[in-house]
Amino acid sequence: MNAKYKKAFADLLTNPGRSALVIFSLVIGLWGVGTILVSYTILKNDLSENFIRSRPAHAILTSDDFYKIDLENFKQDERIESAEFREFLLQRIEVYPDQWLPLWLYGVEDFNSFHLAEIFQQEGDTVPENGTMLIERNGQLVSNLKLGSKARVRVDGKTIQLSISGITFDPAQAPATQDAFIYAYVNRETFTQITGEKLNTRLILRLRDVSSREEVISLVERLVNKLETNGVHLKSLEIPNFQEHPHQWQLNTILSLEGIIGFLAFVMGMVLVSQLMGSILAQQIRQVGIMKAIGAAPLSVFKIYLSMILILAMIAGIIAIPLAVASGYGFANFVADILNFDVLTTSLPMDLYINFVVLALFLPVLFSLPALLKGIKVTTLVALSDYGTGSENKVSKSEYRSSAGDQSREKFFSYSTQLAFRNLLRRKKRLLVTVAMMSLGVAIFSTGFNVRASLANFLFDSKDSMKYDVKVVFKKQVSYADAILPFENLDNIKSVESWNGGTGRLQSKVLSAKSGIGIVALPHNTQLVKFDVIRGRWLGGSDSPEFVLNQKAAGVFGQPVIGNTYDIELKEKPIRAKLVGVIKEFDAPKIYMDKKIYDRFANPDHLVNSLLFSAENRDYEKVILLKREIEKRAGASGLSVLYVMSQAERGLIIFNHLNIILSVLIFLSLLVLIVSALGMASATGINIMERTREIGVLRAIGATPQKIYNLFVTEGLVISLTGISLGLLFSLPLSYFASIFFGELILGDETRLDFTFSFMGFVITFFVTFIFGWLASRIPARKAIKVSTREALAYE
Repeated sequence: MNAKYKKAFADLLTNPGRSALVIFSLVIGLWGVGTILVSYTILKNDLSENFIRSRPAHAILTSDDFYKIDLENFKQDERIESAEFREFLLQRIEVYPDQWLPLWLYGVEDFNSFHLAEIFQQEGDTVPENGTMLIERNGQLVSNLKLGSKARVRVDGKTIQLSISGITFDPAQAPATQDAFIYAYVNRETFTQITGEKLNTRLILRLRDVSSREEVISLVERLVNKLETNGVHLKSLEIPNFQEHPHQWQLNTILSLEGIIGFLAFVMGMVLVSQLMGSILAQQIRQVGIMKAIGAAPLSVFKIYLSMILILAMIAGIIAIPLAVASGYGFANFVADILNFDVLTTSLPMDLYINFVVLALFLPVLFSLPALLKGIKVTTLVALSDYGTGSENKVSKSEYRSSAGDQSREKFFSYSTQLAFRNLLRRKKRLLVTVAMMSLGVAIFSTGFNVRASLANFLFDSKDSMKYDVKVVFKKQVSYADAILPFENLDNIKSVESWNGGTGRLQSKVLSAKSGIGIVALPHNTQLVKFDVIRGRWLGGSDSPEFVLNQKAAGVFGQPVIGNTYDIELKEKPIRAKLVGVIKEFDAPKIYMDKKIYDRFANPDHLVNSLLFSAENRDYEKVILLKREIEKRAGASGLSVLYVMSQAERGLIIFNHLNIILSVLIFLSLLVLIVSALGMASATGINIMERTREIGVLRAIGATPQKIYNLFVTEGLVISLTGISLGLLFSLPLSYFASIFFGELILGDETRLDFTFSFMGFVITFFVTFIFGWLASRIPARKAIKVSTREALAYE
């Protein structure tokens, strides 16, 4: 073996603890970033791939006039890839005794031949027999519905039983665990038998060679015109987001978090490696001088230390890459379970492994290059004269003796504190980097808690904006007298209010006029809602038509201008209404309008489709009892009820949508904090290593191991407290901008999360960081005092 490489190996084996620290730092950095790269690669591909492989519909059309066309002839249009009738109706299903959820019931034309909107068998039958159904697998997590069990389904006031003959997977559906729906699939004969609805009223189609939603809209409008010329008048037209899973926004948020925080963690890890390599060179500076004195060229010296870095990097890469692959798949499976999709990636692309090799070998060298160049450029005279303690702030021998004499413990501690400060300032650049890393880790960790608190406040505000406790929604409009009759003489009722609504169409340049969003007609002076108004104002009770949008609707319709008048279509009756405000709401796009205006134009019989109950006693247990009693009476009433939901359950649904993001945010923030704590530990270890001879001098003139231990612990305490203080200060502006960023990313451009300071997060951050700092200073310090005086004085 070449002498240069022999020296590199020998130096690494001479101080195995130091080599292990470098390897450990590299492994942590590579493992963290590798996990993010692997999971990012899997998640970015697989949710979309799950969705796309089902061949989702580009448009959904409903009409009672489809009998006027021949579907096979209609499908011959070169712009249509596939089209079929897929019936759909919202019903209700019992998931636990006396607990009911909305049931999305689909009538499928042919279970053996899917050309679009495909579902995939998991267990049991692939084709359900008459009187049986398949349920989507995720629904089992929010119910006691299992293969072979009988489900109770409520249809228009009557309750029927259907056997569950199979479990299926529908990649195009939002997770039942988050949206609190059950998805079921039956054949068309069963659909007609249990619903009494006509067939061939809902047409789904997929277009050929389209690459954007705008292209879909353009082509669908041409097809709609063709249908209308044949006498087919549409009741509704829905164009989903193009090639996008309903919860793609959640994954996008997670991927953004992974990218931002993972990059910061990796940079911090590489800075840590740079510090460690710099310390190795600083400790071996006299050896560099000796090699130069006997004729070694700077390039030869450079190759020795470059070899050391590469050896350490190779060992770290061999350890880190398998760990990163395993944990990356583990994290991807965790996200897949929550969002209900399959991990399809069985092998990672070769370029990912190439990136791993580059990260493992090239970047440690790149980050260590300044220290390497500085080390080999030192002159022979300076190198041979180096003793490792630096020339700044030297302490005289008499001062050491003075501190080690007959002074009291308190007086020595006071002096050791001063000495600790002076020792820290010897390496100002290292001190600055260490404090900066610690501060960044603390700031990001604290920011994670503050953003979580901002989201929690948003959830609380969303729940609190609705002052009612239980809401009953009917599938069909009924008179108020018929609606309220089953619920008379209920206990624990403070007030009852009726709302109405349906589908409204706001004319715009962005969407087809046939596309509609939900409209809610409620009293303008209702006491049951108190929304946070983002722009403009709430409904004012004007005799002139006016309306309010939630932020999702405002985004859908291209940010309409407050004060402008727009065309709104209510039950095919057009009106001109003034937009007066935009509200914050974590919900589907909605239009809000005063009930008396809505009734004037679209509801002359003053029918209602929902009742809202406010409880006298709002304790959780009392509200759940009220909800169960309402549920029981609704089932016995014969009314066609869509759902009965308490506000507590609604809050849980919203929380389930955001909980994965909150969890990932805290986890990744903790990763950065751990890396920063490692940085502090390595900096303390480097300081102790470089001052090994100094420790011997202190021991020789009478300093006890406890006093030396206190000296290094004090240095660590100063770094830790400085990093914590600066990090917590920096977290305030960082949290403010992070709240804005995540508000827009999660909730839309119109919505900002209000900055919230998490006191609990502050306490957790302080104590977790302090404990990390405590360990980071004490572990190296205890190792230092175990070195004997003779070994310390002989240390080179």
